Amino acid sequence: MEKRHSYNIVILVVFFSSALIGTLLPMKEELETSTIITVTAAQIEFISSLFLVVGACSSLIWAILSSRFSRKKLLLIAILEWSICAALTGLANNFISLLIFQLMTAIGFGAIIPITFSLIVDLKKPKERGFAFGWKETNYVLGIGFAQILSGFLIEHYPWFVPFLVISIGGFACAFLVAQMTPPTKGEMDNVNGRSDISATWIRREDLKLIIQKKSNAFILIFNLALFIGLGAVSINLSHLLSNATDHNFSIETATIFLVIIYVTQIPSGALLGKLSDKTYKSDVNGRIKIAILCLIIGASLYIIGFSMNFKSTAPIGIIAIFLLITGAGAFFFGGIDPLLQATIGEINTPQLRSTMYSLNYLAFTFGRSISLLVLMGLASSFGFYRLGFVILSIISLASTIFLIPLLKTVPRELYVTE
Repeated sequence: MEKRHSYNIVILVVFFSSALIGTLLPMKEELETSTIITVTAAQIEFISSLFLVVGACSSLIWAILSSRFSRKKLLLIAILEWSICAALTGLANNFISLLIFQLMTAIGFGAIIPITFSLIVDLKKPKERGFAFGWKETNYVLGIGFAQILSGFLIEHYPWFVPFLVISIGGFACAFLVAQMTPPTKGEMDNVNGRSDISATWIRREDLKLIIQKKSNAFILIFNLALFIGLGAVSINLSHLLSNATDHNFSIETATIFLVIIYVTQIPSGALLGKLSDKTYKSDVNGRIKIAILCLIIGASLYIIGFSMNFKSTAPIGIIAIFLLITGAGAFFFGGIDPLLQATIGEINTPQLRSTMYSLNYLAFTFGRSISLLVLMGLASSFGFYRLGFVILSIISLASTIFLIPLLKTVPRELYVTE
């Protein structure tokens, strides 16, 4: 298969892989009352949180392997592993078996982030990476949303494991395409004087030290940890906020429709803001960071306003429309942050270091997301409703801006890419 198709295949892999994150949690109430599996809602929340932690930890191992072995072969192995384990999840009949199958799935899932990020850097030129990562992020969000919608609708009419089978089939299709894919060589888009700056075929112990020596890397890692402590649980639990009786009390079907509406507003954000950042990057190397800061301030502020609204499903349609408009706009701006920082990571690190840095970055926001889930569940259990937790998490997201501002000084000094 021609190399020009490789990027689209990578995007499809991201879509189906990210769906693994959003499949289980939306069906927690239904599984708690199911007669074919014995598990509580609290146990499902624990599994979902641990899934992210295991995926994050395994991603570092996959990143190390990807610097020594073929990224295409590793990606193929990972996709087949999580596809098989996702299908086997349907055999679970209690908490322990569900936990085992989900953690096995998480191991393969952990390969997706560092390897696909690394491939995209080598498939796209520096000036194209803002849009490329933006479209990748759009499909990452779409994958999670697809899984939530799939689970929300199918759980009412089919056995609980059907969404896992659907995603597993998608995974096998991705594996077939990856097997036909022509992968890029490492560093081929960053050649300087005809040579690529890859000094070794595996990650040395000094590499981690080299990554942290760059202040920009440290600020990005800290920022993503803080951002996802605030933002991580919001998208995954939005349907619960909408359907919870003590919050907005919509039916699960209506909550799922509203979830679709909010996700639709986020679909174009990564690509559009990435394209805008590519244009500003030509004249200002800080262009991507400035746009990311602006997106964060606007997005978090809109979330704070939207989640502060206190209304029920019986409220006037105008109130509900305002809520959807505000939260949808907030989701749009949040969707532009991650791809801009991913592109920045690709510009301040050598090809040898990128897979490891992307994996460390994934560790940061995944641990942040896990903490966010625990914080939200703790607040919801204490107060009996989700809304206050959503507001507090949005405030934490806004406060994380303090870790982005220093990048305006450090990034121009640490750029690796030679235009």
